[in-house]
Amino acid sequence: MRPNYAARRLMAALIAIAVIGGCVWLVNLATSPSRNGSSGSAGHHGRQATEPIGTGHTTTSGTSPTTVPVGAGAPVLRNLAVTMTELQLVDTSRALVSNGVVLAPDRSLPTYVWTPVAAGRYPLVVFVHGYDRSPLQYQRFCSTLASSGYVVAAPSFPLEDPSRGNGLNRADLPNEAVDVSYVITSMEADASANRLEPSSIGVVGHSDGADVALEVGYEQGTADHRVLAVVADAPDPVTSPLVPSTAPLLLIQGTADSVVPYSSSQAVFSQLPGPTYYVSLLGADHLPPIAGGTPWTPVLDTSVAEFLDATVAGRGPGTSVLAAQLGSSPLVRLATKG
Repeated sequence: MRPNYAARRLMAALIAIAVIGGCVWLVNLATSPSRNGSSGSAGHHGRQATEPIGTGHTTTSGTSPTTVPVGAGAPVLRNLAVTMTELQLVDTSRALVSNGVVLAPDRSLPTYVWTPVAAGRYPLVVFVHGYDRSPLQYQRFCSTLASSGYVVAAPSFPLEDPSRGNGLNRADLPNEAVDVSYVITSMEADASANRLEPSSIGVVGHSDGADVALEVGYEQGTADHRVLAVVADAPDPVTSPLVPSTAPLLLIQGTADSVVPYSSSQAVFSQLPGPTYYVSLLGADHLPPIAGGTPWTPVLDTSVAEFLDATVAGRGPGTSVLAAQLGSSPLVRLATKG
C-alpha cells in the first residue's frame, strides 16, 4: 500500500478538480526526475525454475489447445493450464540510485513469468506491481490472466518491493517505466521468445504500477511504441506531457478506494485523449478486487481479459462490442470515449 503523501495528493486533487469540470460521461451501463526513454542495453539475464509461494508449479488447472488461433473472430481462451518460472534480469546500463545515493551499479529485476502450458505463441503482458508490494502478492491475478492465453511477466522493482531491502522510494517510478521497456526487450531476446506472439504487447499496472503503465503507454520520455494497449487500475492523475498515441486504455478503479482518491481516475479519463474504457467498480476498495475473494474480482479479471483480447490478441468479437461486454455487470459503471 502507498503511504499518505499529503502534498502529492493535494496536487492530484487540484488536477482532478481542474479537469473534471470539463469531463463528459459518455456511457453509463450497468443498467518525476529527468526521464530516459531508452529501453536499455541487453544487460544480463538467465532463467531459473521456481514455484509459487503456497502452491505447486502449475498455478491453474485446465487444458490447452496445441495451436493458438489468432486474428479477428478467433475464439477467446480461458482456464488454460499455466506454469511459472523466474528470470534473473539485470540492466547493467543503469545504476540503482535513491535520494542521490548509488545503491548498486545496475538495476536487478527478478521477473516472474506465467506461461500457458500448451505449445503455441501468446501475447506478452508486463504486469507492474504497486507500492510496498511484490509481484508474488499479485500471483492470483497474474496466473488468472495467463490462463486466458497470455505470457505474463511481472518484474520486482528494487525501490517498490520491500523484500528487496533497498528501502522504498516513489520518486523511482519513471525509472520503473524504463525497467518495463527493458523487460520487454529481454523477454523478446530470451529463449522463451518462441512462446511470444510477435508485436503483441500490453502493459497492466495496479496503484503505483498503474502510474508506471501510463508512463510506458503515453508519457513523453518513457512511452514505448511497442505497447499496443494499457490497463491502469487505480492510477494517479498524469502530471507529465503526453505523446500522440492511439493505444487503447482500460481504466479501472473502485469508487470506495481508500488509498487513491476516486477523483484521480476521473482526472485520467479526462486527460488521456485516445480510446478509453473507464470501468468504475461500484463500492470497491483499492486492493481487494485484484487481490481476490471479492464480488468485484471476477468482474475485474474478465474486464482485463476481454479488453486485451480485443486490443492486443485479436481474439473474440473485437472492439465493436467491447463496451457492451465491459458494462454488462451490475457492479460496474462504464464510461467510454475515443
